[in-house]
Amino acid sequence: MSSSKSIVIVDDEPNICEPFKLVLQENGYSVITFTNPVVAFEHLLNNPNRYQLVISDFRIPNLNGCELGTKVKELNGNIKVILISAYDSIEDNNNKLNFEFHRKPVTLQQVLDIVDGCIFKQ
Repeated sequence: MSSSKSIVIVDDEPNICEPFKLVLQENGYSVITFTNPVVAFEHLLNNPNRYQLVISDFRIPNLNGCELGTKVKELNGNIKVILISAYDSIEDNNNKLNFEFHRKPVTLQQVLDIVDGCIFKQ
């Protein structure tokens, strides 16, 4: 079953995932978090139509955010992907699909605004 407000968050730092998850859940979103992008992708592979949005750290071991986003888009082109990073930008050759990019640190209010804008954008 598909939900219009279901989100996957992927960051290798649990102290990033949990606050993001809490603020989004408090605002009506269904959220699942992963600290391993390979495990996140396996979950998405088994649930290709369950989520509307994936938020991923760009620099994450084993599968960077662009690689994960590209695999997700191949799985389901309707899933939106947002990348976050402590770095100023991501290399253009890694972001061939022009995923939305936000620089860390982001406040919890900014996360909520970003997600609201992405989910409700026409």
